[in-house]
Amino acid sequence: MKKIRCKLKDLMEKRELSQYKLAKETGLSINAISRLYKGEFDRIDCNTSEVLCDYFGCDLCELFPLEADSSERMGEDELRKRYAAGERDFSGVNLSTASLIGANLSGAILTGAMLTSAILTSANLSKANLDQADLTGAYLKKTNLNAATLRGAKLRLARLDAAKLVYAELTDADLSQTSLEDAELRWANLSGAVLRGANLNNAQMARANLRKADLTNAELTGAHLMWADLSEVKAISAAPEVSSANFSSADLSGANLSSANLSGVDLTNVNLTNANLSSSNLSRAILNGADLTGAILNSANMTNSILEKSYRGNTTVVVALSGADLSGADLSGADLSDADLSGANLSGADLTHTNLSGVNLRNANLQNASLNKAKFRGSTMPDGKIFSSSEEEFSEF
Repeated sequence: MKKIRCKLKDLMEKRELSQYKLAKETGLSINAISRLYKGEFDRIDCNTSEVLCDYFGCDLCELFPLEADSSERMGEDELRKRYAAGERDFSGVNLSTASLIGANLSGAILTGAMLTSAILTSANLSKANLDQADLTGAYLKKTNLNAATLRGAKLRLARLDAAKLVYAELTDADLSQTSLEDAELRWANLSGAVLRGANLNNAQMARANLRKADLTNAELTGAHLMWADLSEVKAISAAPEVSSANFSSADLSGANLSSANLSGVDLTNVNLTNANLSSSNLSRAILNGADLTGAILNSANMTNSILEKSYRGNTTVVVALSGADLSGADLSGADLSDADLSGANLSGADLTHTNLSGVNLRNANLQNASLNKAKFRGSTMPDGKIFSSSEEEFSEF
């Protein structure tokens, strides 16, 4: 038998909303919200549903899905027997705490299934449908989830170390504090996923879609994110650990990485247009050919960072910092040769020993910037004139 469920609690938890805040922002009564939050309702009010669907940007079927009654737990042997007999639809099944080590469930339909604390180590769940499934605290080490769908699934505190998730669909999934160390996530879709405090150390994430994902306090040491889409990713004031990570050619446009630790990270050819990198640590970072047009880098630490031109085939790509906010940034010792800093705000920036040879500084703001021993050979100065002094260094402006 199937029943209508209400997913309001899940939607609120994902956004960390209290009932009071939701009531204030939607104009709905606390009582109406509380009944839906607790699942204690016997009718669905059209106006309330419209307001909530509009607020969360979801469809009615996402707010009130029709799910199988999973009150009775299915035994592991019964599941294996029914699967072996050709059955594939196990929607809403209750398999909490089940031991399914090495089980073959490829292509199984487990939509809305209860798999809390289940042991699925080395199981084959490739192409399985686990949309909206509850896998909180589940053990999925070395599990094959290639091309599986886990849209909106709960994977909080799950163990997915060395799991295979190539081409997996994880949109809007909750992966908070989940361990994905050494996991294969190439081409995986993690758009809108919550990865707060997740362990992604050494994860293979080339071409992964992380658009609008929440990476607050996530660990990314040694992670491979080449060509990944991290546009509008969230890591607000989290100082996520990403040392040794490789982001080359990734899309981080509009990303909020304020106070992030990107020390020594390879950001070659990365798209960081309009990204928020205020107070971030970019010391020794490799930013060759990076596009930082309109980026916010005020008070960022960019000491000894490398921002040289790069080459894509026969095309030469210079670092783009046009219109960037670098006020108060520490760029001492950095190599910015040939970069485009036109219209950039460098007021109060530390440019001591910075290599600015060949840089375009047209209309840039250098007020109160420290330029001691900075190199300007061949640079276009704020007034449009080419720096042609016989001296390579420029100590006053």
